[in-house]
Amino acid sequence: MRWAVGLKPHRRRRRSHRTRRTTPPRRLDRLSALDDGIVREILARLPLRDDAITTALSSRWPRVFSTLPRLRLGPTTFNSRASLDIGYCDDDDRWVDALDRVLDGRLSPVAAFEVDADMDLLEGYDDWFYSFFRTLCRSGGLQELAVRNEHVHECYVVPSPVYACATLTSLELDACHLRVPGKLTGLRAVRSLVLRRVVATDVGLRRVVSRCRAVERLVLDDCHRVRNVVIRGSSLKQLEIHSYRPLCVALKKAPHLESAKLSLGYGVAEVSWSIYNNSDSEIESKRGSLQLYEFEAQERREQRKTDEATNMVTFLSGLNCAKELYLYLPYEYAKEYQHLITNEVAQKILLAWAAEAYPLSEHNDGAIAQVVSCLQNSSPNLKVLEIKNDFFDDRRASTDVPDFWEKNMGAAECVQNHLSTVTFYLNSECFQGRSYIDLSKLLLMRARALERLSIKYRRLEDQDRYSAELESVQSELPLWPRASPGALVEIRAVDRLPSWY
Repeated sequence: MRWAVGLKPHRRRRRSHRTRRTTPPRRLDRLSALDDGIVREILARLPLRDDAITTALSSRWPRVFSTLPRLRLGPTTFNSRASLDIGYCDDDDRWVDALDRVLDGRLSPVAAFEVDADMDLLEGYDDWFYSFFRTLCRSGGLQELAVRNEHVHECYVVPSPVYACATLTSLELDACHLRVPGKLTGLRAVRSLVLRRVVATDVGLRRVVSRCRAVERLVLDDCHRVRNVVIRGSSLKQLEIHSYRPLCVALKKAPHLESAKLSLGYGVAEVSWSIYNNSDSEIESKRGSLQLYEFEAQERREQRKTDEATNMVTFLSGLNCAKELYLYLPYEYAKEYQHLITNEVAQKILLAWAAEAYPLSEHNDGAIAQVVSCLQNSSPNLKVLEIKNDFFDDRRASTDVPDFWEKNMGAAECVQNHLSTVTFYLNSECFQGRSYIDLSKLLLMRARALERLSIKYRRLEDQDRYSAELESVQSELPLWPRASPGALVEIRAVDRLPSWY
């Protein structure tokens, strides 16, 4: 091919097959984008050990970790990686040193501190234990403190700085000695006080409870050595007392009390009693002697010296304002409680009650008839009644109970005009007797304000043994006359009965 003179051939540019190099998009650091509040919410749901590990995720997270308001510790919190699967502390020194490092790195005071561990791991660290709580309680920001001792037989001594902490609003102590100092300067702001398995004198416990002037919830659970409890709580709303041994409880001032629960469980001295039920001098004088561990004999001696009726009168006399009363009483003292109900002094005290709900539990038929009758006749505002009986013995049945219901309860003010809800929690064996059935029938016939009557029984493996009795009750229900035409009556099985203790 010839080209024209003076013209240069036009060369076509070849398209480059090379792609233009582009900068990859920058990855978004979503962890660093989270604000401090969200990070704290995340870390608050993790164990302390994992919280510490997460500080490597972002340069900002160590600062957030050092300002976490709540610290939760267990015996394995600072275990080595090789010991993560065991259930106890593998190195006491490491546990103490690691906790020191956590506190040394704090940028703000700890607001809530919880430790759930065997306090025996701190053996030999008495000075450190005191110094640690002095720092914690003097930080100016501690509001919640919970020290739970997993050791069954050893009690630690509560460090004195705890009694001087003025910022605490919640205090829970477990398995410890309350050696109250001569001068109390803190605890005034405590609104929730929980004392479990503490060793204290009557005077020491009274001083601590009285000092917590703002307390709204008070729980006393198996307090060793205490015989008499005096409670003055101008703000108290909820009271729970559980004791494995006789206890005299006196409420001197509780104008705002809404709910009171008293649970007494006797007959298990071998597992519930402790050498700490004795005074320090008795422990020293009997040390090495088997008498110190003869708990069943000690229980029998104490019960012989106890006037159960007087104790109950003392407790009930302070419940003028309570709306709910939960009683869990041992069968062994049914006769004592029957004496209480027929005592003239108790009758006068009971007449002053203004309660709205009374769940009762574990009496024989005769005793429960006496108690329920007295409560209903002396509590004109009673609206809710719950009865739980999870134990049955044919020897407890009484043929006089139906006549007793009719004679003593039919005309009660609360039954006639106020009682609206009745619930029975029973074992299937209870259908062999008629006491609860007769009471249910009477209430249906008399209670004009009744809205619901429920009979709830626990399913048992040998349920067929009581099928005939159950079918008989079910067939009777529709035939019972009702003072309240709209009252709902039901009988049904449940997997388990509620626990009130």
